[in-house]
Amino acid sequence: MNWQPIESAPKDETDIIVGYDFGTVWVVHVAFWREVDNNDKSMGWTDDDTGWWSYIENSITQTKLEGHHTPTHWMALPTPPCR
Repeated sequence: MNWQPIESAPKDETDIIVGYDFGTVWVVHVAFWREVDNNDKSMGWTDDDTGWWSYIENSITQTKLEGHHTPTHWMALPTPPCR
């Protein structure tokens, strides 16, 4: 697995690993691209909500990665271990 430019990342809500340089620290998140559509707008989402989103504490608590936190690179998630 190699880091790739974020422009080549899948934008179909697939979970991936994203990263960005935050000062002197390389920060990584499991994230996905969310494209707001009309169904989302009926639930209060706006076009400004389109973008990279990360799971902060769990699958319910998510935050948009923007500004200094906008990903610049990505890679696929590895296959999880068997349970």
